[in-house]
Amino acid sequence: MGARVVATRVLALAVVAAVVLAAAGLAAAQAAVAYTGPNAIAVPYTEEKVVKPADGWTFQDCGAIAKAGGALVIACDPSTGFTVKSPGYDPDFGEVIVPVKMTNGRTSTTIDYVLSLEPPAVPELAEMTYPHPAPAGGTLLIPISDLGITCTACSAGSGLEVTSFAPVGAATVLPTETHLVVRPRAGFEGPLEITIRAGDMYGGWSSPTVITVPVSRLDEDAPVPQHVQRPLAAEASTFDLPGLVHFPAGPDDAQILCGSAIHGTVVCDAAGTATYTPFEKAQVDQFSFHVAQNGDYATGSVTLVAEDVEVGLPAKGLAVSEPRTSPTPAPTPAPEPEPEETDDPDADPADEDTKKKDEEKQEQQMVLLRVASPLVPASPPDETGGMVGVFTPLVETMNRAGAR
Repeated sequence: MGARVVATRVLALAVVAAVVLAAAGLAAAQAAVAYTGPNAIAVPYTEEKVVKPADGWTFQDCGAIAKAGGALVIACDPSTGFTVKSPGYDPDFGEVIVPVKMTNGRTSTTIDYVLSLEPPAVPELAEMTYPHPAPAGGTLLIPISDLGITCTACSAGSGLEVTSFAPVGAATVLPTETHLVVRPRAGFEGPLEITIRAGDMYGGWSSPTVITVPVSRLDEDAPVPQHVQRPLAAEASTFDLPGLVHFPAGPDDAQILCGSAIHGTVVCDAAGTATYTPFEKAQVDQFSFHVAQNGDYATGSVTLVAEDVEVGLPAKGLAVSEPRTSPTPAPTPAPEPEPEETDDPDADPADEDTKKKDEEKQEQQMVLLRVASPLVPASPPDETGGMVGVFTPLVETMNRAGAR
């Protein structure tokens, strides 16, 4: 006797902004399957998953399972189940229905398993205070490599969005394909809080994250570093960083410190020569450098661009402080629910702090611009949190100091 269990499925297609790198910029589309019944199987991004029969049951026709599942089904055993593996992610994939005949020796039945592709984890970046100031009345270009973005699905590029900043009217802030551009007004000094998000190539966006940038006034003879683009070589290459800095007061007493690259290591010696060595193949990489002289601090950067591919960036020249392509308007964040007012004298002070923070959020100056970037952020650390992750800060410090 056989009974066929057919699940009722409801498919909801939600279109959200997606980052798909092309020469022109971002595309926007991502689909999501809403069906979540007990027979729904979301195949993890680029990973395997085993669909096991219930205790006492076995699958009867592995050939039919493999045929119905297509490329998603990579193995099948009547007793242990069938294995599915995601080839990646496609927002338009939808779902695949796999009828599975099974028996417990007395009864036979067929269950329709609904396979869908699970989207990758969205990019992540931590709140931080940028350790190098922006000049009041000037321009600071923060390289994307300094933002600490990690991304699971950015092999074809990423995205950068500026949502808002505070205080209102304190600056002009916008994203480019390679930098976060901050232009404080001449009369402003103090912390500038910028809310940004990072996007992957499938339309996943990180949570809004605050980057605090200190703003201070520089002397008229403060050093002025450049932001340059240079060819990305397959082997180690060197850069004369003092040659990329204008010193109105001369180069005496100036010190140069290098930031970290994403796809290579950077070592700076005492003379200011930076040696970049790639440790993996990339089309674009980047590192910052920071100049200190007589109490003034300024930031420059080197963006490395492969010459044998088209990524929309020149391999020589100066980095621009405006997007090379038209920015895409970012969606307005959903308003947060207002907290209920209370006259209770014994109310928790933490509730008042939350209310104050909500009021401060309303004083943000909205920007709502996003651009696509050919720069591929670092991958998240593996689940084991291996020794490499433990020693990474030490290695980077030694690199910048030229200790190895």
